[in-house]
Amino acid sequence: MNDNNSFINYSPEKLGQIVAAEIKSELEATFNQILDSKAEEDERPLTMSQAADFLKLSRTTFSKIINRGEIVFKSLNPDNPKAKKLFKKKDLRAYLESNKSMTIEELKAAAYGTEKS
Repeated sequence: MNDNNSFINYSPEKLGQIVAAEIKSELEATFNQILDSKAEEDERPLTMSQAADFLKLSRTTFSKIINRGEIVFKSLNPDNPKAKKLFKKKDLRAYLESNKSMTIEELKAAAYGTEKS
């Protein structure tokens, strides 16, 4: 596009294709940067308070769940039960998935043998 006014001669479809081609590489770079940032964030261990916040639980409730052995963690001193514990987000997500309750729509679908909408 050499002339600044030449875009007027394009159909909306053609103009869209030109704009898409111009911004594709920028969008790909931004998308990859977001994915890299998310991967780094997921690998960083969480403290007990951060993990409880992530699950939207009180620290007391979270401690009870840990004491029952329902969530995987790494203790900085395995011989001391009061030692600092670290958690991975993937383990917290696995706990959420394994303790997920059915929605009303899922319950109705199961009861009536229909697909949920």
